Amino acid sequence: MRSAAAVVRTTLAAVTLCALAAGCGGDSGTQSGTGGSGPSGSASGPGKPGRYSALPEPCGSVSESTLQRLLPDAAPEVYRGTPTETYDSGRRSGCTWQGTDPESGNTLRLTVDFERVISYDPQVSDDDQAELDFTARATEAGLPSPDAPEDPDAPGSPDAPQDGDDTADDTGDGDAGGEADSDDAESGTDAGAATDSDGNPVPRDIGIGHDAYLDDRLSTTTTGAHRDVTVAFRSANVIATVHYTEITTRTGAPPESGPLQDGAQRVGRHLAGGFDD
Repeated sequence: MRSAAAVVRTTLAAVTLCALAAGCGGDSGTQSGTGGSGPSGSASGPGKPGRYSALPEPCGSVSESTLQRLLPDAAPEVYRGTPTETYDSGRRSGCTWQGTDPESGNTLRLTVDFERVISYDPQVSDDDQAELDFTARATEAGLPSPDAPEDPDAPGSPDAPQDGDDTADDTGDGDAGGEADSDDAESGTDAGAATDSDGNPVPRDIGIGHDAYLDDRLSTTTTGAHRDVTVAFRSANVIATVHYTEITTRTGAPPESGPLQDGAQRVGRHLAGGFDD
């Protein structure tokens, strides 16, 4: 039999070898975790899932009656739309319809785009991330940042003078004005919207979905003009964007703002109605 001293020497040698060997024993997982091969601290993962896990079929998202109103007398294939090419239709999808105005000959184009936002921050939900993304888009479009102090003289401010304030009492309540007000109430178009120093409408918040804004931009060249009205809104973790555009290749009067704003908002409200709010 082995002596007690031999057993002790053997045990000490084994303990020494184990201490020198990398990854020995049950602590190997902890050692590798602190060695830089993986994230330390709490495990990372996606945030709380958003309300919507899928997107609408884009080319079927706008009713044919609405398309006929915005793109009158177009060929049947126009109303079927052209899908936007995307790598993941579950995250991003869109569709475009394009026709010609039978009266003016101008090009009319309608585009809808859906984006489903996913947060990869475990502390931020998908819905909250979509709200952050939407706020950033609105600020980039020209709306004031929510953190910015209010400027009472800025266009669009409730305290700022609006176009037509000095002549409102002189116009009366004629039939034409009443008809326009009725149409504005239905579509949400703001006939008294603020304008910038060049007379162009300034971006403004509108009441669609959880958050929404309208942006009206006019570009002119020596050969024509291009007006694009954008309506963007957020519903939970989905951001939808509508572009209603009119392009003319003739010089002279540019495309009117009112019909394009009206059409873009009609589509925006139609799309928002498809989400379960």
